[in-house]
Amino acid sequence: MIRAGVIGLLLGLLAADAGAHPAPNSMLRLDFRATDVHAEYWIPASELAHARAADPQTGGLADYLLRHLAAESPDGASWQVRVDGVRETSYVDHPYFVADVRLVPPAGASTRAFVIVDDAVTHEVRNHRVYVVTRRDAGSDLIGILQYPARRLEVAFP
Repeated sequence: MIRAGVIGLLLGLLAADAGAHPAPNSMLRLDFRATDVHAEYWIPASELAHARAADPQTGGLADYLLRHLAAESPDGASWQVRVDGVRETSYVDHPYFVADVRLVPPAGASTRAFVIVDDAVTHEVRNHRVYVVTRRDAGSDLIGILQYPARRLEVAFP
């Protein structure tokens, strides 16, 4: 894992890369617990609107996320994914949705090794990035980045 500094700097990653991508990116911040993993998913409203416009299914943001976000054990066993709530906020004058997601492994599986499967925005906004980070006492660590065509990221937390 790469040391990324304090959470404010990580939120800075949500801002656009100069000249390369005029819209902000997403962040999936993981908090590892004994029985589950709490994920705080920051998604820019503008990018999400573009991605959702191509989705013919109805329902709220929680339903949409459950169609595009999953977790599984390294052996392929599915994890339970629940959206506990969604709120709106802004960062650097850009509106975001923040979804509180709970990832629950199957019985006997570790919460520290799994695969995130996500294409909530990247299936339509191909240059969009999802920064996957872990919360630490002194800041956060970057685990990896999802960008089209990648939709799977192995997570191994010591």
